[in-house]
Amino acid sequence: MTAVVQVCYATTDIEATARSLADIDGVGPFFLGQFPLSGLVYRGAMVDYGAIKVGFAYYGDLQYELIEAPAGVPSCYAEVLDGRREAVHHTYMSRTENYDEVVGRYAREGEPLVYNGLAGDNVRFGFIDARPRLGHFVEVLETEKIVGPGAAIYDLYAKIKETSRSWVGDRPVRDMAELA
Repeated sequence: MTAVVQVCYATTDIEATARSLADIDGVGPFFLGQFPLSGLVYRGAMVDYGAIKVGFAYYGDLQYELIEAPAGVPSCYAEVLDGRREAVHHTYMSRTENYDEVVGRYAREGEPLVYNGLAGDNVRFGFIDARPRLGHFVEVLETEKIVGPGAAIYDLYAKIKETSRSWVGDRPVRDMAELA
């Protein structure tokens, strides 16, 4: 069974977006950090964005992710912004299927993998362009490879979720290092 467990916004100002989601929508607190990625391919060309600025928070069981679009370079993050500070970028559905099978199924329906690379311990991730049908990208992740030290990301998510359950609006933007 699949279930949407994450919604992600691309943004040009991650702190401002985190504050507005916290202040207006009650989502938070957001924990911000930088994630190194490697082997990045965007629309058929190798790219290097350095470490990507990200933020995570929860509202109930739904995870909110923020990704700051790399400034001044083409990216799938910038594709959704269209002059705005933030826009829905993707959803992520928890899956037990093989990464290649999922990518292939979308491709057969005319929804290509337009951005992909490696995160953490060589775990493949990618974004399917489902915008004509859904209005946003869909993230795919090689979850079966998230084991050993790489599985610590699940502990990080659990800490963020637990913090959100007792959050009363204080310090809506925090550093990911606080969770270490």
